[in-house]
Amino acid sequence: MPRLILFLFGCAICYQGYHLYYGEQGIKRQEELAKQIEYQERVNQRLKHRNQALRAQVGDLRQGEEAVEEHIRTELQYIKDGEVFYRIVEK
Repeated sequence: MPRLILFLFGCAICYQGYHLYYGEQGIKRQEELAKQIEYQERVNQRLKHRNQALRAQVGDLRQGEEAVEEHIRTELQYIKDGEVFYRIVEK
C-alpha cells in the first residue's frame, strides 16, 4: 500500500511538473511570448524611426519651395538651366 501511494504521488508530481513547463501558461510558453514581445518591440522601434523621418519630410515639404526643389532634385534627378550633370558609373 505505501508503494502505491508513493507511486501515485510521484505520478502527480511528474504531471504537475510537465504542466508547469509545457502547459498553456507554462515556462516554455512564457519564454516564447517574451521572444515575440522583444521582436515586436524592435519592429515598432524601426517603424517609429521611419515615421519620424516621414514626419520631418512632410514638415519640410510644407515649409516651402526649397524643400520641394530639393526633393525633386534627389528623387527625380532634376537639373536647373545652366547646370552640368555628371553621372559616375562603376565598372
